[in-house]
Amino acid sequence: MLSVGAPSSFFTNASNFVIKDLQINAHQHEFNSNDPGWERLLQNTAPNALHDSEYRFDPPKCDEDTRVEVTGELMGWIQDRESPQRLLCMTGAAGSGKSALQQTVAEKCSRLDILASTFFFSSIDPTRNTVSAVIPTIAYQLGSNNHTLREAISAAVTKDPLIFKKSLRTQMHRLIISPFQVLSKTISKPELTAVPYAIFIDGLDECSDEQHQAELLATIDECLLQNDTLPFRVFIASRPEWAIRSALEDTGYLHLKAYHIQLSDQYDASGDIRRSLSRRLYDIGRRSGDPRAQSPSWPSEEDIETLVVNASGQYIYAATVIKFVSERRSSPVDRLHTVLTWTPKDRTQPFAALDLLYTNIVSAAKAAYEAAHPDRNFLLLLRVYQDHNWTIGRLFDTAAVNQLLGLEDNAHQWLISDLRSLVTTVDLRGEAAPSPPVEYLNFYHKSFIDFLASATRSKSLFVPESRVFDILFS
Repeated sequence: MLSVGAPSSFFTNASNFVIKDLQINAHQHEFNSNDPGWERLLQNTAPNALHDSEYRFDPPKCDEDTRVEVTGELMGWIQDRESPQRLLCMTGAAGSGKSALQQTVAEKCSRLDILASTFFFSSIDPTRNTVSAVIPTIAYQLGSNNHTLREAISAAVTKDPLIFKKSLRTQMHRLIISPFQVLSKTISKPELTAVPYAIFIDGLDECSDEQHQAELLATIDECLLQNDTLPFRVFIASRPEWAIRSALEDTGYLHLKAYHIQLSDQYDASGDIRRSLSRRLYDIGRRSGDPRAQSPSWPSEEDIETLVVNASGQYIYAATVIKFVSERRSSPVDRLHTVLTWTPKDRTQPFAALDLLYTNIVSAAKAAYEAAHPDRNFLLLLRVYQDHNWTIGRLFDTAAVNQLLGLEDNAHQWLISDLRSLVTTVDLRGEAAPSPPVEYLNFYHKSFIDFLASATRSKSLFVPESRVFDILFS
């Protein structure tokens, strides 16, 4: 067994190194062999990016009586078909609740039968961290809702099997615009307006290349916004990174075309975070076997207020606290008390409380793991499992990592046993796939990955990516 205590090599004197048969096919579908065009489309989609994907089980969303004002504004814009601005861009800092709002509003639109498609980017999932699958995935959802669109999309793929290797503009024209032109000739105008029309794209900043982010925005502008014959209204959520920020600024090409909600500036989330924390902690207490947690005085108003102040408007802080306190192996009263002692001394840094929360959770997990496995480096292993995209386009599942490192089959489960508020495992097999499971670690929020990757934020917990490569490939 390889001891992961210090950088070492397990491919001694290896050269021309190639790893084979470790790529996971996340596109397990039931194909219709009589429709090769549709089958080829499915092979190029990203099923994990759908709002109701089994991969995104229990996604973040808003509590019933929270984010009411902003949710109402979003739904009002989506349902106002007469508004000239057919693009809504919602920007906000990490942890401000953008994905929860997208999920919540997408579900509302689905119930109203106006949801056309969704695409949730994720920087840690290779099947949905690039633009390559965006338009095929949107086309799949459009075709699934309408037989005429499906036939037109399938015919376009059959006519040009290399369509998925072409520019986003060409894909948009062939797979979305042209099929809608076919549809508009077969149904009446009232019927066309009844077709689902809301397109959601979440986490644009998590697309791996800024130039590709800009290309997608430009394609949406050119192909959808400048075409008055199409019914779509497009809702994009993103951190205010370069691509979307430059497009929306005063001199940007989307400045007048987009309805812009700056989430962190326009809405004070403190009240909603307070309500959410109170309700969730109350529910945890009622389910707990600890009589202290079942007391009407737990949690106290003072405790809630301390958490709200620490959150500083970041929903991810509140969500992480809830997951940490709900751990069943100990009392929620004791775990909440622990969190409350982690109050940052310096509040001038935007992620001070969140980083302190991450630091203490990881430090405690590290101590427990290394006490049981004194020959292993917890932080290095965590980075190895987290940084699963070591080679171009390849996804290394946990079983592959365990084998490469010479660890037992369930080594990753032991590693994250005290990190369940931050990390879980995801099985990427399709529904009909055989056992055993094909798992990799799923980090609940990109902010935790950012924390691990930043020496200034994680400080003594930081492990440079070069050490991961040294362990694996030196």
